[in-house]
Amino acid sequence: MQTLLTVAVIVIALAIIVQAGVLVSMYLMSRKLANKADVLMTASQRLMPPLETITNNLKTTSDHLAESGKIAREQVMNVQQFVTESQQNIRQQILDVRGMVLDTVDEARTVVMRPVRQYAAIATAIAEGVRTFFSGRKREPGPEEKVIIIEERPAA
Repeated sequence: MQTLLTVAVIVIALAIIVQAGVLVSMYLMSRKLANKADVLMTASQRLMPPLETITNNLKTTSDHLAESGKIAREQVMNVQQFVTESQQNIRQQILDVRGMVLDTVDEARTVVMRPVRQYAAIATAIAEGVRTFFSGRKREPGPEEKVIIIEERPAA
């Protein structure tokens, strides 16, 4: 039984030694990992200020782009309003010019047609006088003949 006890103590001692070796190796590995984590932390801390600068620059650029977009939209609205007003003004001016042209044409027609009507009336009167002189009687105007009335309008 003594041997069995000795073997048990030796096995337990070996188990304790193996556990101690495993604990020491775990400690060494955790130390290596801690050293690597420290290196990564310092590298990331070195990268933080440039990243913050880039972030701030992007934010500033975004704000400027948004402001530029608002300004561009306002300018487009101003141009659109200008074009609309110009279009309305041009239409109104075209209507005014058209009215003036029509008035001028009417006035010119009146001025030109007045002597023509007068001469036509004189010619009709002379023709009627000649007919009456040669036929000896006054005849009634037929349905195809028109009575011309001359209106006197003052020239504008």
